[in-house]
Amino acid sequence: MIIPTIHILLIEDNEADAILVESDLQQAMGEQMTVTHVERLSSAIELIHKKSFDLILSDLTLPDSDGITTIKQLREHAVSTPIAVLSFRDDEKLAIKAIKAGAQDYLVKGSLTEGVLARVIRYSIERQRIEESNRRAQKRFQTIFEKSPLGIALVNLHTGRYYDVNPKYASIVGRRVDELIDISHADIIHPDDLQSYHDDIESFLNSGRVDCKIEKRILHQDISVFWIKISIVRFEAIASNEICYLCMIEDITERKQMIENLHQLAAHLQDIREEERTRIGREIHDVLGGTLTVLKMDLDWLSKKITAEPMHERIKLLYQLTGEAIETARRVSVNLRPNVLDNLGLLGAIEWLVRELEQRTKIDCTLESTISNLSCHNKSYETAIFRIIQEVFINITRHSNATEVDVELVEDEDDFVITIKDNGVGITKLQILNPQSFGIISMNERTQQFGGEFEISGIASQGSVVMLRIPLALVTCAEEAIDG
Repeated sequence: MIIPTIHILLIEDNEADAILVESDLQQAMGEQMTVTHVERLSSAIELIHKKSFDLILSDLTLPDSDGITTIKQLREHAVSTPIAVLSFRDDEKLAIKAIKAGAQDYLVKGSLTEGVLARVIRYSIERQRIEESNRRAQKRFQTIFEKSPLGIALVNLHTGRYYDVNPKYASIVGRRVDELIDISHADIIHPDDLQSYHDDIESFLNSGRVDCKIEKRILHQDISVFWIKISIVRFEAIASNEICYLCMIEDITERKQMIENLHQLAAHLQDIREEERTRIGREIHDVLGGTLTVLKMDLDWLSKKITAEPMHERIKLLYQLTGEAIETARRVSVNLRPNVLDNLGLLGAIEWLVRELEQRTKIDCTLESTISNLSCHNKSYETAIFRIIQEVFINITRHSNATEVDVELVEDEDDFVITIKDNGVGITKLQILNPQSFGIISMNERTQQFGGEFEISGIASQGSVVMLRIPLALVTCAEEAIDG
């Protein structure tokens, strides 16, 4: 392996000292080294700008410079080159001043040996290389920090104070960098989201997790409202003896608006679908059902008038089939438009669904409720809740192989909660997350329509649990324990 030559600049105005140092250097480093000797600081500076050196050895007292000023001027012109001081004074205070001024080492001329020189040269050069590598890494980090398309800030989450903020962060929150340094991280959060923000941060700090993601609204100084996604990571950097957290923010206002538009579109399509179902259900009930009923009455009349076989038996069969058609039309009409909602109200409609499931499938069903009356302020919400429960029962019938279903209606502090449990095969997480599970997707969409929460879970061979949470602000409940 070829060992690179070390180029040393020696600044020494005493010829005898210079010869002695060069001799010691030669013995210490041999052919690995070249020495360029000058007597004046000005000559050294001129050389520094013409070629690069791996190490500068300099006396403090020169014809055109004296003391610590020599080191300061050298450091100004040789920013990244290690400097070692040569001095006849064994002075600790002077050595400290020289180090603070930019020197890597302080050598006393009378105590130089081959080993000391070799060690100083290698250590100084290696230390400088490490420092230069650190400087480059810091510069890269600073460039990434300044140019990042994400808003980045160093924050003490315990106090909320900013330590550093990049331009993108300031741009997203609508403030100047210097303004952010003077305020708290919570000061940018929308007042309506402030309590949930504090709760989320406290939960994160107490959890021991290394990162978290939250979405909040922020308030610009011009009163405009934006949505941001905040990603927080525990950061090992220390500022003012306090641990920082790396906060990265992203403007998700447009994404939120798109999601809201999709929800509104889904709700609108749901309303259109319900209106169409109502129209078709009414047509089936009023027109088709009425026609079939008249036909059945006429067949009954005919069966009494025509007693001869086999015509009488044929009429009886048609009478029976017409009755079955009427029942099918009634069932289809009810499924298309749940008139039980209009006739019985939401609570009565839920009870009807439970009884209908039990009668149709012979599954043992129980309903427990702590309320005697339930209604939504918005009728479309009642329809959405009815459809969700209806969809759950359809899935139980098709997929669960359950023999028992328990339905519980309770009111807690903030929500009205509907819980449906079965003892079937149990839904898997893979099935829940399957993008082709359109029934679950539909139930989620309906729940979002009224700002509720829909949860589904299951354990293999132990059944599934569906929980529907409806904000109390949307419903009217009258408490009275009933079992059915």
